[in-house]
Amino acid sequence: MSVSTEVHAPGAADATGTAAEGTTRATAPASAPRGAAVLEPGLDRPVGLVGARLWAAAAALLLVVGAGTGWALFGTLPHTQALPALLAHGRAPETVRADRAGALLAYRVAPGQRVAQGQPLALLRTADGTEVAVPAPEDGTVTSLLSAPGAELTPGAAVASLDAGGQPRTVRLFATTLKQAGLLAPGRTVLVPVPGKGVVRATVTAVDPLPVRADSLGGSFTVPLPGLPAGDAPVWTAYALLPDAGSPSAGPVPLTVSLDLGARHPYQAVFGTGAKR
Repeated sequence: MSVSTEVHAPGAADATGTAAEGTTRATAPASAPRGAAVLEPGLDRPVGLVGARLWAAAAALLLVVGAGTGWALFGTLPHTQALPALLAHGRAPETVRADRAGALLAYRVAPGQRVAQGQPLALLRTADGTEVAVPAPEDGTVTSLLSAPGAELTPGAAVASLDAGGQPRTVRLFATTLKQAGLLAPGRTVLVPVPGKGVVRATVTAVDPLPVRADSLGGSFTVPLPGLPAGDAPVWTAYALLPDAGSPSAGPVPLTVSLDLGARHPYQAVFGTGAKR
């Protein structure tokens, strides 16, 4: 039996292997490097970080902020100043005076009482013992009694004061500080809550240039004036005429009115500025 042994030279084997390997390397497709990330389709596009709903919310917020800013800069708010006031007739009460000398025996009326023209207000006794009446010069409301019973009166002495119903209805505004006094000017509008009529618009017609003592205001009207100081504190007075829409039924009426200062922007209201339009 014959045995054939095939012996390959080392050089030949290496050459064959190298050639085969080279052939394999040349014909095999290139593969991706190990560990490289494989992207899903579409993931290489720019990523949207804000969703549609969030964009809508941001747009709504910007709209609200813009509208609020515009309103604060260009919107308007009413601007008023509350002042104590008195609704009466004419700029001052009418003083009823004695037309002859005599002793004041008694009053026939009381403050707040409505009287008619010619109605006796008080009774005098002259030096010859004659009793004479002091009549009301016109229709109106008795606002105060200015003398004491038993007093000796001279001709022209004040007996009583009368809110004359025939005079125009007038609102007297009282300012208690210099700042308030500076707001009083002819032509300003006053919002007056008239009893039984609602809020009525009046116009300031005059302003007293000098203040008066607070305690002097109670001498002519016995109705309380809320909001006024006491004693010798200064008070400035202005006058506003009401439209002719009927007279109040009961003489002078204390009120709190609103002096219309125009309008101001909302941001001025926050910072306390803007007294005019």
